[in-house]
Amino acid sequence: MNSSCLFRTSTPLPLYEQEELHALTGGTLRPGGIALTRELLHFCQFEPGAPVLDIGCGPGHSLNMLACEFDLRPTGIDPSFAMLAKANKLAPMATLFEGVATNLPCEDASFDGVLCECVLSLTTSMEQSLSEMHRVLKPGGRLLLSDIYCKRLSFQAQLPEIKSCITRALPLEQISEGLIQAGFSLTLIQDRSELLKQLAGQIIFSYGSLEKFWALFMDAESAQRTTCALATAPLGYYVVVATK
Repeated sequence: MNSSCLFRTSTPLPLYEQEELHALTGGTLRPGGIALTRELLHFCQFEPGAPVLDIGCGPGHSLNMLACEFDLRPTGIDPSFAMLAKANKLAPMATLFEGVATNLPCEDASFDGVLCECVLSLTTSMEQSLSEMHRVLKPGGRLLLSDIYCKRLSFQAQLPEIKSCITRALPLEQISEGLIQAGFSLTLIQDRSELLKQLAGQIIFSYGSLEKFWALFMDAESAQRTTCALATAPLGYYVVVATK
C-alpha cells in the first residue's frame, strides 16, 4: 500500500506500481510528497536512533530520509513485493516486512513513531488498522498520518474500473473519532487540501490534461468518466499527529 494515494486499476500492474506515476511524483506517490513527510518529522523531533515504522513504505523514499536525514532506525512494511524490492535498493539500512496495516508483523510497543501516509483509506478496516498502530507504538509514541478525506458524508465516488482511496474516503470527523477510540490523543490536525490541487496541477502540466493522464491506464471512455467523477468529488487532504 503506499502505497499512497493509491489507485488500483484493471491493468496488470496497480497504478502505484506504474512508472508514469513514479516519475510524476518523484516516487512518493502521494500529495505533498517527501516534503510533507519531512515537515511532520521536524514537528515530532524524534531522538536520534529512535525506531520508526513506515506502513505502506512503497519504494522506500521515506525510509531513506528517516535514516539519512533524521538519523532514525527505519522499518518498512508493504504488501507489494515489487515495492519492497525497490525499497531494499533505495534504503538498504531499513528492516523490511511484507504485510498490511490491519495485521502488523511487529511486537507490542516497539516503535517511537509510525508513519502512515495515504494508506489508511486503502485498508479493509480503519478501526483495526488504528488499533494495530496503537499496539506497536511505545507509550508516548507518535503516529504521523496523512490521507484523503471526504468533505460530505453522503458522497460516494462512482469511478469506472478503478478501486482507490477516493472510494473509501471518510469524513475527517469520523477519522478523528476513530483515532480517539483507538486510544490516541490528537496533537496536530491540519487541512492540507491545497496539496491535492498541486498534484492535479502537476498532472495537467506533465500530460496536458487529467483525462490524458488517466488514458495511460484505461480506455478513452473510462478515462473521460473518471475525470468527470473526480472533478465533482468533495475531497480534501489532511495531516494528523496523534500520541499514544
